[in-house]
Amino acid sequence: MLRKLLIWGALLALIFIGGNLFLFPPLPNPPEIAKGLPSDFSEADEEFNRRVLAAFPMPLTVEELTDRLSEQGFKVYAENNYGNFEQSGFPCTLIWRIHWEEVDGAVSEMTSKYGGICL
Repeated sequence: MLRKLLIWGALLALIFIGGNLFLFPPLPNPPEIAKGLPSDFSEADEEFNRRVLAAFPMPLTVEELTDRLSEQGFKVYAENNYGNFEQSGFPCTLIWRIHWEEVDGAVSEMTSKYGGICL
């Protein structure tokens, strides 16, 4: 009898944990250049911009930039010249965005923005 209770308890626990992970998947980790930023959005934005410029020095082709952004977990929207990474969790949605201008397939200018929307 005790054995049946333990088996049913373990089964229910697995179902509960599996359902919880299905409904509420863990948040993806931010890209390396986005980790450990200051908690103040203004300071964090400045630091993120410094990191982006250091991580992607020019001259750089658009293809190199988009490949490296994708490798780090950014969603790349090449037709609109930007890549972003979003992390949504209560109470904030955090957004890291990198925008570039291109001339003949080369990145001519790059800007970045970090911010969030919080309740």
